[in-house]
Amino acid sequence: MQLLTETDLELVDAVQINPRASWATIGATLGISAVTAARRWNAMVEAGVAWSSSTVGIDRVRGAVVELDCRPGTTEAVAAALSEQPDVLTVGWTTGEFSLYALTVAASVEALTGTLLGTFADLDVRRQCSHVYWRVFGGAQWRLSVLNPSQTQQVRESPVAPLRRSAVDDDDRRLFLALAHDARRSYAGLAEELGTTPSAVRRRLERMRRRGELSFRADIARPLAGWHLAALLWLVVPDADLDAIGRVLGGWTETRFCAAVHSRTNLVLVVSLRTVDHLEEIIERLNRVQPDVTVADRRIVLRPIKVHGRILDEGGRSHRVVPLDPWAGQNAKKAWPESRRES
Repeated sequence: MQLLTETDLELVDAVQINPRASWATIGATLGISAVTAARRWNAMVEAGVAWSSSTVGIDRVRGAVVELDCRPGTTEAVAAALSEQPDVLTVGWTTGEFSLYALTVAASVEALTGTLLGTFADLDVRRQCSHVYWRVFGGAQWRLSVLNPSQTQQVRESPVAPLRRSAVDDDDRRLFLALAHDARRSYAGLAEELGTTPSAVRRRLERMRRRGELSFRADIARPLAGWHLAALLWLVVPDADLDAIGRVLGGWTETRFCAAVHSRTNLVLVVSLRTVDHLEEIIERLNRVQPDVTVADRRIVLRPIKVHGRILDEGGRSHRVVPLDPWAGQNAKKAWPESRRES
């Protein structure tokens, strides 16, 4: 399997920093023309090597981490069934006492309950264990981090003032889903699909982003960037230090998901690995910089099957989209109660 070139990696990193940046801005940052930047990106998208999509803002993501112990010979079928669910974010094959893990996302407590008592209860598995995650510290918008600070600043968009959260209506949801296949879609193309005007799409998109209901991410066939495996870690962190430690781990280069959970452990961490030995390096680093953290359990993720709505082949390439839809569950128009930190 041939790894991506340095220019390809720089291009992906630029899109990860600002998924809707213009090709003129990205090209100028990388020292190539806008036409070349667009052509190389489109070629990677066509090959399933890179992609961009809509996701929920990190401050609004809620759901569950579910581990499943499948019966012999059924793991692939169970994974395929879960991957078709629009509120199942990620599915991966794991080692250890559970065969699979899945991340769900839900717009409300009622929607999450419906998923766990519906979709997951109907699965033919020996047992399963669910853990509600309620605060995400990092990984949702991960970066390759190959651009230097000056390049990063060139492509980064200016911050915008947040807006108070309000109910997501049908038009919001349609826009979110329209961006699931490609976060870089033009306002004109979105307007044509949604039956409105480009200026109306722009205003709605910005409102949703400022309210935290819409964000963007870009991803890559990770083995082509040298990330061949992943690991799922269950951590016990002193409650008083949970936020501080979560933010540190959420910022690690390897981190793909880091969130507080309600369980016998209180922090879950998913990291990409270059080799199996890389996990030991991560645990050694964790012990060195966070000695109060206990690794309660660990699993190797042998293969990701679905990642943020993308169905992946054995090489990690995207070959199909099941659009992420946090509002797919029952009572989806309700919302999670806001905590004091969000008010």
